[in-house]
Amino acid sequence: MTDYSIQEKGARKGTHTRHIDPKLFLQYIEETKRTDFDIMLEIKDKEKSAIEAIKIIKQKRKI
Repeated sequence: MTDYSIQEKGARKGTHTRHIDPKLFLQYIEETKRTDFDIMLEIKDKEKSAIEAIKIIKQKRKI
């Protein structure tokens, strides 16, 4: 299990971003592709970002 979060720009330290950044998330997936683990999104709109994260991962598998 790993937590995935990005710092909100301009906010106090430790504030998570509101929505997943597809480019940064894809980079994270690429860098960890040889590891089998679950991801917990530490993002404000968890459900919306979770759906987008799943789409990103599925799209990556097609490439």
